[in-house]
Amino acid sequence: MIDKILISIFCYNVGEFIFNVLEKIYSSNHHDTSIIIINDHSKDNTILEVYRFIEKHKSKNIEIINNKKNMGYGYNYKISFNFAINHNYNKIIFIHGDGQYPPSQITKMSELLSSNALVFGSRFLNLLSVKENMPFRRFFANRVLTIFINLIFRKSFTEYFSGFRGYNISEIKKIKFNDLSDRWIFEQQLQFRLMNKKMKIEEFPIQTVYDNQVSNLPPIKYCFEVIMNSILFAFFKKN
Repeated sequence: MIDKILISIFCYNVGEFIFNVLEKIYSSNHHDTSIIIINDHSKDNTILEVYRFIEKHKSKNIEIINNKKNMGYGYNYKISFNFAINHNYNKIIFIHGDGQYPPSQITKMSELLSSNALVFGSRFLNLLSVKENMPFRRFFANRVLTIFINLIFRKSFTEYFSGFRGYNISEIKKIKFNDLSDRWIFEQQLQFRLMNKKMKIEEFPIQTVYDNQVSNLPPIKYCFEVIMNSILFAFFKKN
């Protein structure tokens, strides 16, 4: 079967980065790959930068979805999955619009998706890079939460919080993803559900990048939600 790949890019106030992200996707031999830009009600010049890129390259493979208000990370995931299913894509790869994750690894991820339900790039498989580039508080929180999740699910992943992820759509169709959260915790809920169904998941090493990106994630609330959802999905919500 010929791969039909969709790249989904979530954008919220990433006008400083999105043009270069798209340039890197094109320069990694994916200038013909379908892309959806989900603009989650950005208040800066994000969408203008996207249109500038489209005009420069005369791009016909980029579709823009503009949310009328900020809908949240999980909601944008659902838009992406439903778009992929409705348009018969068999793989979907998520890249953040702020340049944290490497478009150069799209091909590697796509190859791994042929035999996995989920593939994600792990910064913690490249310890030198993560120690040099990740802020300590993020490093510490990531390690503590990852160890906790591995213990209760009896897994050995090196991290659970990379946003550079790809999914095999044939496997995602088996998951009730529309009833998961519309917020940040969606990504973890989905992975927990995949693990409960014993679907194949693989991680591979990527570089850690932190430049001028500003996270909109509330750290204390998110950590609490991760812990509570880990317990919920590990012991009570198996499906």
